[in-house]
Amino acid sequence: QNCGSIFRLRYTMKFSLAKTLALTTALSAASIHADHASLPNDHAPISIMGDHTHAAGEWMLSYRYMFMDMDGIRSGDDAISIEDVFNLDGGYTVSPTNMEMDMHMFGMMYAPTDSLTLMVMAHYIETEMEHQLFPGAPMMLTNVVGGDSFTTESSGWGDLSLSALYEFHSTDHSSAHLGLGISIPTGSIDEEDNTPRPGMPPSFPVQQLPAPMQLGSGTFDLLPSITYVHRFDMWKIGGQARGVVRLEDENDNGYRLGHIFEAIGWAGYDFNESVGLTLGLSFKDAGELKGLQNGVGRMGPNGRSVTTAFGENYGGSRLDAIIGLNLYAREGVLADHRLAIDVRLPIAQDLNGIQLETDLVATVGWQKAW
Repeated sequence: QNCGSIFRLRYTMKFSLAKTLALTTALSAASIHADHASLPNDHAPISIMGDHTHAAGEWMLSYRYMFMDMDGIRSGDDAISIEDVFNLDGGYTVSPTNMEMDMHMFGMMYAPTDSLTLMVMAHYIETEMEHQLFPGAPMMLTNVVGGDSFTTESSGWGDLSLSALYEFHSTDHSSAHLGLGISIPTGSIDEEDNTPRPGMPPSFPVQQLPAPMQLGSGTFDLLPSITYVHRFDMWKIGGQARGVVRLEDENDNGYRLGHIFEAIGWAGYDFNESVGLTLGLSFKDAGELKGLQNGVGRMGPNGRSVTTAFGENYGGSRLDAIIGLNLYAREGVLADHRLAIDVRLPIAQDLNGIQLETDLVATVGWQKAW
C-alpha cells in the first residue's frame, strides 16, 4: 500500500510538472508574440517605408536621414569615361561627374482601427552636382567660374505623401497589408543656379536646372504597395512590392519622370531584446523621363548640352544589397525608442543612356510609438 501511494505521488508530481512546463512554454510563446512589436526587428530595415501597421489608437513619430553618393559614369551596365561622353556622335558638352544628396524625412503614423494605419511623410532635400566641361568648351562658354568644371546646388522641401495601410491578414506568426498613397507635388521644380552658356556674360541670370536637381516630381503620383512578414521567434522575414505611378502626362515644366517599381526582400535576426541585424535585397526599375525640360539648355558648342537635359538618360534598373542594424532601448531616457541604420550597396546596375552610377545609399533613423 505504501509503495502504491508513493507511485501515485510520483505520478501526480510528474504530471503536474509536465503541465506546468507546458503552460510555461505556452505563456512564454504567447508573451513573445504579444510583445513582438517591441523586438528590434519587428520593423524592416529603416530605409523601407510603410513596412508595418499599428494597433488601434497607436501613434508613431519617425525621422530618417538618407545620404546618397553617385560617382562615375555608366552607359547600360558598362562604366565609361568622361572622354567617351564627349566623343559620342553628337557628343555632349557637359557631363555630371558626381552627385551627393542629403534627405531629411519626417513621418507620422496613426491607426484609427486595428486594420487601418494612416501615414504622412515630408522631405527636406539638399543636392549638389559636379560637372565637367568638354575640353574646348571653356573658350566658348563665358559664364564659367573655375575653368573646365562647375557645381550646381539646390535645397528645400520636397513632395508630401499621404498613405493608408490596410492589414488584411494577421496571425500570431504572420501579417500582410496593402498600401495606397498619393504624392502631392509640393516640392519645387523651378530650382535654378549658375550654369555655363555660350556668348553670355557671367552676370546673365541663372538657368533652370535639370530634373535630378529639382526637389519634386511636379506631378501627382500614386503610391501602391503590398507587404508580407513572417516571424519565427527571433527570426523575421519580409517582402514588399511597391511602385510610383505618375498620374499626369507632364508637369508645369513640360516633362514627366518615369514610373518606378521596386521589389524588396529581407530577413532579420534578434540577438536579444535590444539588438537585431537585417540583411536584404532590393530590385528597382525606373522608366525614362518623358517630354522636354522647359528652360534647360539642350544645345551646346559640341552639339548637345548636359546629359541630364535628355530624357533617354533617365531610368534603368539596379540591384542593391541591404545591411542593417536595429536597436531597441528597454530602459533609461530612451526607453521604447528605436534607432536603426542600413546601407544599400549596388550589386548590379543597368542604366538607360548615360548616367551617374550609384555607389552608396545610407539611412539612419529614429522611431517612437505610443
